[in-house]
Amino acid sequence: MRVVIYDDEDMEPITVINLRGVTARDLRERGMLWRVPVPEPTPMRVMPPEEEFSLQKMRVVDLEFERFRRRTRDGREQESLICFTKAADLAMLLNPEWLPGQRSAVNYLQDQNDRLTDMLLSVIMR
Repeated sequence: MRVVIYDDEDMEPITVINLRGVTARDLRERGMLWRVPVPEPTPMRVMPPEEEFSLQKMRVVDLEFERFRRRTRDGREQESLICFTKAADLAMLLNPEWLPGQRSAVNYLQDQNDRLTDMLLSVIMR
């Protein structure tokens, strides 16, 4: 389910994410509060296991869903959900879900970044 996350204070849209395996029905039945883990960046150096373990602090974004109703053009009433968070700064770190028209450009840029990272690591590790 694709979700637009809004800032709780000013209703400014923050990002779009995909809550895989979650449906609107799940939200209504199991609760309107969901926690999403924030992906941690991978360190660029080799670390001993004890130091690596100390960096693994899980940060989460609490997402609150609210129901809202609106009238469609044909006069029917439609119920939907809107998502808010108080942790806007953390929500910006979530992996965004790209729109279909953006996907090819994003994949190209990610491939270029991966190639550059591999090249830099090969030079550093020499």
